[in-house]
Amino acid sequence: MGILTSMFTAVTGLSTYGNAMGVIGNNIANIGTAGFKSSRATFADLISSSVSGATGGGQVGLGVYMNDVQTNFTQGSMTTTGNTFDLAIDGTGFYLLRNNSGTNLYSRAGQFKVDNIGQITDSSGALLQGYQADTNGNITSTVGNITLSASAVAPQVTSTATILGNLDAGATAPTTAFATTDTTSYNFSTGTTFYDSLGNAHQMQLYFRKTAANAWGVYSQIDGGTATAQTNMTFSAAGALTAGGTQTVSAVLTTGATTPQTVTVSLAGLTQFGSPSGIISNVQNGFAAGTLEKISVDKEGQVVAQFTNGQTKALAQVILNRFTNPDGLISAGDNHFTETVESGAALSGAPTVNGMGQILSGTVEQSNVDLGKEFVDMIITQRAFQANSRAITTSDEMLQELVNLKR
Repeated sequence: MGILTSMFTAVTGLSTYGNAMGVIGNNIANIGTAGFKSSRATFADLISSSVSGATGGGQVGLGVYMNDVQTNFTQGSMTTTGNTFDLAIDGTGFYLLRNNSGTNLYSRAGQFKVDNIGQITDSSGALLQGYQADTNGNITSTVGNITLSASAVAPQVTSTATILGNLDAGATAPTTAFATTDTTSYNFSTGTTFYDSLGNAHQMQLYFRKTAANAWGVYSQIDGGTATAQTNMTFSAAGALTAGGTQTVSAVLTTGATTPQTVTVSLAGLTQFGSPSGIISNVQNGFAAGTLEKISVDKEGQVVAQFTNGQTKALAQVILNRFTNPDGLISAGDNHFTETVESGAALSGAPTVNGMGQILSGTVEQSNVDLGKEFVDMIITQRAFQANSRAITTSDEMLQELVNLKR
């Protein structure tokens, strides 16, 4: 009888809209969950055979069921936190993490921290994965846990130095014998710091003394010791250096480091023009030992260590993953997803490459739940539930009238 059918049809509505309210409630409950992606329930109708036993307009519906819960992967708003390991993905991609059992997990929630052995983890303890760097800081294709190394950086001995500048073509050649203590015995001097094999800093001073037109003598002094004559320099009539562009300075050290230490000084960038003598730049390739000072993460996902000696070195690079059908991912809790046949295999890559988003350090991606929309959906779902309950009570009244016919 159709009256009984209407009651069971309404029951499917109660069940379905009750489940839909659960989806809405879950969205609202996670409005403050970083990286959370909202869901929506989708419905389909149930159709019975037609009243006449044939197909066509005589079909009778048997109600509704929830045929899918779709995840909305649109990006949430960004909030700045200032915490280095709060990472947000601006664009497409999921972080790759591994739990203790080695299972691959994917997430948009970027609130990471460092554990007691320097590994970057999320709040559940899953380890953030990245491309590993070699000892020189070059990113490789090897994938593993991102671990922050607290080891010191060994010093690098200075082997070369480069000086750019100008020597005054109008300078007068000194007539007194050269002496470092007599400023009238040379025309110009400049100094540079260099490092020995133990990372100790030393001072190299170069003195330039004009000897004739377009000709200069060069003297070197190490740590205030006795000055040594170097190869003479000559310039063309156009002010370009033609000889003496490379000076090989031998430094005798008493610090326990390798001695003598040879430093090749390039003066090829010096000119002789009619302007005051001066230095534009003075660089050398050595540095002292250093310890870890701070960690930063750039937009390409490179985790970079900065040391107290001013050196930087990449430790790893965050991996991002995308899916052909992200809606096929299964939620595993703790802000994690796992891949399925429906989602397709993960396509891995570095941030900003091949359609992957960029990494924003010190930023958290918030939930993409639209609270206003959820409240509207809640009202609609409540009214639908209420209407189905009224259908049951109405069917009950109709049955009651049928029973009363025998009186």
